[in-house]
Amino acid sequence: MKKTHRNTVCAKSAEKRKTTGSGLALAARAGRAGHARFAGKALCLALIFAMCFLAAACESGGAGGGAPGNATGGAGGESPAAGLTITEGVLKVGMEIGYPPMEYLEEDGVTPTGFDVEVAGALAASLKLDVELIDTAWDGIFSSLDSNRYDIIISSVSINDDRQAAYNLTKPYIANNLVLVTKSGSGIESPDMLAGKKAATQTETTADEYIRARQDEGLELGEYFVYDKIIQCFDELTLDRIDAVLVDSVVAAFYMGDNSDALEIVWESDEAEPLGLCLKKGNDALTALIETAVDGLYADGTMKTLAQKYFGRDITEGVR
Repeated sequence: MKKTHRNTVCAKSAEKRKTTGSGLALAARAGRAGHARFAGKALCLALIFAMCFLAAACESGGAGGGAPGNATGGAGGESPAAGLTITEGVLKVGMEIGYPPMEYLEEDGVTPTGFDVEVAGALAASLKLDVELIDTAWDGIFSSLDSNRYDIIISSVSINDDRQAAYNLTKPYIANNLVLVTKSGSGIESPDMLAGKKAATQTETTADEYIRARQDEGLELGEYFVYDKIIQCFDELTLDRIDAVLVDSVVAAFYMGDNSDALEIVWESDEAEPLGLCLKKGNDALTALIETAVDGLYADGTMKTLAQKYFGRDITEGVR
């Protein structure tokens, strides 16, 4: 492992972010343009997303009907969350829109879609609120919550002890594990076999934390790269520039997709890493309402429908 790990990562990341065209067509169209985001774009996303929900709501006759994410709320009386959100009548949601199939952009490069996007819309509708999505780089997503930029993070937040100590995390809403993805026939079978190999993760994720912990325990990688976007990791793997990617299982299956013959999951963590919704510490009233709303989405079949739509199977079963 190079002693100049962090500097090497920065330099390599700057160079490698220029690389595109891995053949992961849908992901490449998902707005994977880099780390920085502009307020104007975030506002545009929020407005377009709200308009899409409003149009769908009009077509279906308003809120309700059981279809996931097809209403903005605001109808049928006062919201039970009145006085609890940053902007009255609006649930502001922070997410890194660049993590398919959880949250990404449609082919137009503007319209948000994905499992978390629809969950956010369904939650807001059940609370009779409009929804505003605020696209945020992952390495700043928690600090932006701390500074009241939004009410909640719905963006594949893994539940762990550190986050539970610092934030209000809901009960899990989806099952998840860490997995190791390699090219088929690589001979790598677990993280223990990454010694002398090149591996990559998305920066400041639990996958990144796992690799760093293993390095502290003595695992000597050939090189370790962290990237702003997970697509960059899979681009490098597809182009044979690295040997393995450590990532959430809910995302790995999406990226393998049509590349299932070329890529394979060779290892899955024994310890489950379920995902939760994240609010500011002490925001107990809104957290309680969110918990009840999620339970409702389980009860009416919305979560199962969304899971089958985006993952091809119900990975929410037995989570709550």
